[in-house]
Amino acid sequence: MKNLLRTIVVLIALAIIAFLIVWFARPQDVDFDEGRASVPNSQYSHFAEIDRMRIHYQEKGEGMPLVLIHGFSSSTYSWKDVFGPLSEQYRVIAVDLKGFGFSSKPDGDYTRRTQGEIVVKLLDHLKIDKAVLCGNSMGGEVSMNIALHHPERVSGLILIDSGGVKVAGSGSLAPSVTQWPVIGPAIAAFALTKDSLVRKGLQTSYYDDSKIDDTRVAAYYRPLRTKDGQRAVYLARKQFAEGPIEAEIPQIQQPTLIIWGNQDELIPVEAGRKLNTLIKQSRLVILNKCGHVPQEEMPQSVIAEINSFMSSINKPAPAQAAVSGK
Repeated sequence: MKNLLRTIVVLIALAIIAFLIVWFARPQDVDFDEGRASVPNSQYSHFAEIDRMRIHYQEKGEGMPLVLIHGFSSSTYSWKDVFGPLSEQYRVIAVDLKGFGFSSKPDGDYTRRTQGEIVVKLLDHLKIDKAVLCGNSMGGEVSMNIALHHPERVSGLILIDSGGVKVAGSGSLAPSVTQWPVIGPAIAAFALTKDSLVRKGLQTSYYDDSKIDDTRVAAYYRPLRTKDGQRAVYLARKQFAEGPIEAEIPQIQQPTLIIWGNQDELIPVEAGRKLNTLIKQSRLVILNKCGHVPQEEMPQSVIAEINSFMSSINKPAPAQAAVSGK
């Protein structure tokens, strides 16, 4: 019995030591300068000081402003295949939201409403009065928050497999156990000592797993290896239920393009149909054999749909017929 107890104590001690090694060995945050060579479109990267935070964004092109807003656990990397082609016609700004990518990851408010306020302040920083907002997943809900609370700043919406409405079958990339108080962050730290959890998340997000290579996994994994990155994801996921906007969505007046992957396992296509019903001036495009991130999995199709939509809202109003006097 004593030997058994001694063995248990040793195992517990080893587990504590292993935990402390994992917990304190994590880097604090990602370093843009160190990772610049592996960041797509890094030559267009800039940083803005907003609310005492360093917000990373990429900007290229001229013309109508188009803001690209990524989803949960993502970054500007998600737009790498559409950023260049779209910038041939528009002033494209891809942003890392608070807590993601190369932006600051402080404690505090990670609700989609607050993220939207940060995007509006970035528009102020860039001296952009009005823009088309294009958001994927969580980024779609951020975009709708801006359209609802700052309608004068939004000329159009593009929602790609967007959050914001409840439908049966919706899932999450973050296991529920990682949201447990105290123990959740510890479990997440252990799980993220390797990239297997990130790879599994991408496989859930994609319809065609063959398009997931090591470079893509590494880009998503990079911030999730850090102390600040893990804390930000934990806080953002914990606050997902705060500030639901489904009841407000019918108030959206801007022309809206809704793009959805027909095989989305995280937010089923029924959510796209629901948004299409709730938003009066909306059109739904469903891409077959496509998952949760069409801009990554089918970039050419997304580019074509965005170009068509941008052209439609950029048309000048028809001139009124002249009325001759008697």
